[in-house]
Amino acid sequence: MANLGKPKDAKLQGLSLQGGSLAARKRREGDTEMKKRNLVLGSIVVLAALLIVGGTMAWFTAEADPVTNTFTAGTVEIELHDVQMVEGAEVDFPTEGIENVNPGDEYEKIVYVENTGSKAVYVRVKLSPEWSGDLPNVVTIADEDYVMADFPILDGWEYYEGWYYYTSPVAAGESTAHLIEEVIFAGAEMTNDYQGATFTLKVEAEAIQASNGAALDQWGVDPSTLPIAP
Repeated sequence: MANLGKPKDAKLQGLSLQGGSLAARKRREGDTEMKKRNLVLGSIVVLAALLIVGGTMAWFTAEADPVTNTFTAGTVEIELHDVQMVEGAEVDFPTEGIENVNPGDEYEKIVYVENTGSKAVYVRVKLSPEWSGDLPNVVTIADEDYVMADFPILDGWEYYEGWYYYTSPVAAGESTAHLIEEVIFAGAEMTNDYQGATFTLKVEAEAIQASNGAALDQWGVDPSTLPIAP
């Protein structure tokens, strides 16, 4: 009976020892896990502290007051003057025209352009003469040409492809030189075909800014380079 009890006690003792080893291992694993958690928690606390400290740091800074720039476009405006001089003063050329014109007559007719805008401009003027009844303004007699109604062009203007160009830029508030100052009718060369006929001289004026090559771009010519050599 005594021998039968010893193995049983030994077996129970072995189980007790094994159970104690298992409990110790679990305690060690628990301690290790706790250390890991404490390490992670400590790292989070340190990172949060660094972020808080970093958020409160700053360099010296400054801001300048804003500046607003305003650009106002200039204006290109002109006035065409078609006048006569009466007692030293300009008066508009009669809108009803002149009656009873005779061969050889001369009439004052002054044409020029005033720059009423704010920018310097180039100016060009077109003169379109026309007789009623499709009568020509230039008549050839004995191989010589005669102008039935002439209007001599004055200095400072150059003819190019249907227009008379003022070759200098016109400053704001200034005017061109006179383009014409008179209309002269032919004398004996004006035949009876012109009796009762009506002569009209249409005057048109245009202007463009004198800067940035605008005239060359829009008109196809730089007035300051006229006349163009053939």
